[in-house]
Amino acid sequence: MHPSLKAGALGLAAGFIGGLFGIGGGLVMVPGLVLFLGIDQHRAHATSVAVIVVAAGASVIPFAVESQVDWATAGWLLIGSVVGAFAGARFIARVPAVWLARAFVALTVVAAARMAIT
Repeated sequence: MHPSLKAGALGLAAGFIGGLFGIGGGLVMVPGLVLFLGIDQHRAHATSVAVIVVAAGASVIPFAVESQVDWATAGWLLIGSVVGAFAGARFIARVPAVWLARAFVALTVVAAARMAIT
């Protein structure tokens, strides 16, 4: 399959899953970029973030139309998220790719376990 088609299919899957579960798509996109498109770990994270900015904006529209967004909470989350995202993006360059991948997997497993238990 041509890399452009792979990227489009990955984007479709990540966007659907992100919109459905509210995860931003990075959970699907980062591993997909690394495993299926051969993009290195650091570039995969950066590429995922660049795409998620627009994709998240698109997915908020149906939620807002259905009055599902708690705008007051979203505002406070946004403030913390902007600061945290900037700090994380600056920090990632110092993390070896292998540890970045391991941390990503560990975070995913812990989050899945917590959701399954709760």
